[in-house]
Amino acid sequence: MRWGKSDLPIEAWARRVIVPAALIVAALFALRRAVAGGFELGRYEFLFDKWHLGPIRVLNFIAVAAVLIVAQAFFKPLAFRPLVLLGQSSLQVFCVHLLFCFAGLTLMGNASMLDGWRQAALLTATFSAMLLTAKVFSKSEGKQERPPKNAENPQPVVPKIKMEPPDIVIGGGPMAASLPAPGD
Repeated sequence: MRWGKSDLPIEAWARRVIVPAALIVAALFALRRAVAGGFELGRYEFLFDKWHLGPIRVLNFIAVAAVLIVAQAFFKPLAFRPLVLLGQSSLQVFCVHLLFCFAGLTLMGNASMLDGWRQAALLTATFSAMLLTAKVFSKSEGKQERPPKNAENPQPVVPKIKMEPPDIVIGGGPMAASLPAPGD
């Protein structure tokens, strides 16, 4: 198979890739659960390193991406409006999320976990602020992207700019009086 133009239609490519990708995703998910349960990777730990982008992490990302691309039609009904808003304004929502992470760390102090009502209040405030941020930024971005409505002419209005050559004065002008004459 060549990179670039492929002789395979996307459906055939998807059918070839989905089974191995799904097996890789399932195996690495099970391995992650085993590591969380105390399984040691030993000398192979560098392959799974998050901070240095181990090769198994890259392989897992590619496999998950392939599975999600193929299963796109299955996930389409899950795309309800609040999630779509969060995705469209993801950078702004992430920044607000960071503020609430720091607020949670401040509330925790030296404790290892927040108690029930503080945890519920922090989660409620965080999700409310994230949704509000997404709503505010989706409206402001929507106003900037809409083309101007013109009833007579549906084409965008482009102002005509009259281009004239600049006035060129040789041997004079406002700066000529302040400069010394050659030979002075």
